[in-house]
Amino acid sequence: MSEFINNTEQRVKQLHSFVDGIINQRENGAGLIKKYEEAIEQVQPFDVVTLVHLMMGKKPKGEALQKLKKGINRSLNMLYKGLVSRAIPEYNSKPFFGILQQENNALNERLIELRPFIKAFNDKNASQQEITDSLTEIKNRVNALQEFNLHYVKKENILFPYVEKHLVEYGCLPMMWSYHDDIRNFIKDTVEIIENENTDLKRLNRLLGDLFFNMYAIRFREEYILFPVIFDRIPEEELHGMLEQAFDVGFAFITPPSKKLLDKQPKKQMGSKNDKLLTIDELGDKLLDFDTGKLSIRQAIMMLNHLPVDVTFVDENDEVRYFSTPGDRIFPRSKAIIGRLVENCHPPSSVHIVKELVDAFRTGKKQKESFWIQMGKKFILIQYFALHDEEGNFRGTLEVSQDVSDIRKLEGEKRLMN
Repeated sequence: MSEFINNTEQRVKQLHSFVDGIINQRENGAGLIKKYEEAIEQVQPFDVVTLVHLMMGKKPKGEALQKLKKGINRSLNMLYKGLVSRAIPEYNSKPFFGILQQENNALNERLIELRPFIKAFNDKNASQQEITDSLTEIKNRVNALQEFNLHYVKKENILFPYVEKHLVEYGCLPMMWSYHDDIRNFIKDTVEIIENENTDLKRLNRLLGDLFFNMYAIRFREEYILFPVIFDRIPEEELHGMLEQAFDVGFAFITPPSKKLLDKQPKKQMGSKNDKLLTIDELGDKLLDFDTGKLSIRQAIMMLNHLPVDVTFVDENDEVRYFSTPGDRIFPRSKAIIGRLVENCHPPSSVHIVKELVDAFRTGKKQKESFWIQMGKKFILIQYFALHDEEGNFRGTLEVSQDVSDIRKLEGEKRLMN
């Protein structure tokens, strides 16, 4: 039996049956644990990554995704002992991963510091003033947890593209992104419910429980499942590029590391293998004929980056080929997304919308589409345009995002400078 279970493929099949049994309640938990005991004890990080990849194969969404997430949560609780018994890499030996671990450690400290205030407002002997003070402290501390979004942004926009490049079994990434979004919503909802004059303490406790569970769960899944699997698969030269992009995003709860960590050796690009790249220096001051004018590549880049909009171009193969870098970006981007499938650049909750829109552009059913959302104090207009060449062939999609808050306030006319 041991030889059978030690085979990764067979062990994954056993674990798949175990998790499927948990999700669909085919047997009681104790019976399933007994039945698949050896596979559970010998579980490896790669087994879990492969297992989730298989279970995400049908790209579940809505209720199906929520059911799968709940089943994975229960199953990983039962796999916890086997996973924590495995040695994990020395993350600080590769600064990008070391930074993510340091951020996790700092998050843990803040969650520990939050616990006494949760206990205080649940104290049956607490006065109304003590409850009010505790709730205010919880609101401020939970609100401060929004800074940890920088950690999730680095994963979604830097780490995930490299995982997709070097690991065939990357289906766990959309699920992890979905958990990130859950955490973002728990933080937002917790702050809002405390700000309400008639705070629902029962719902608040539930939200805080969900927030703690998910933040701890994601940390565990990073450090004991995903990171160990990908740690040695990413080439050293690409790790340098990932670290450089991390400085562009920023750091959560830790002192920014010294840029001396950045090695001077060349960094490998994420573009397609068939790309024939000419650098800005190679083009120099040569003028490019844009039909309605002639510009150097430097002038063209400067012009695009000074437009008060985020511009992203996705080619006819649904791969991200370009994004502008205005002074105040609306949505995070990193160089790692170049060459990435556009559907992998969005959380599971909106992937189906992206795919439907691009398909409509490709068939000519639509030529443009607009969306608008409220982001804090910003009112964001997001516009998509289908691109076709002179022969009418579909050549890609242009995304243009802009904060139109001030534009919406315009009235009358302005004909003179202030």
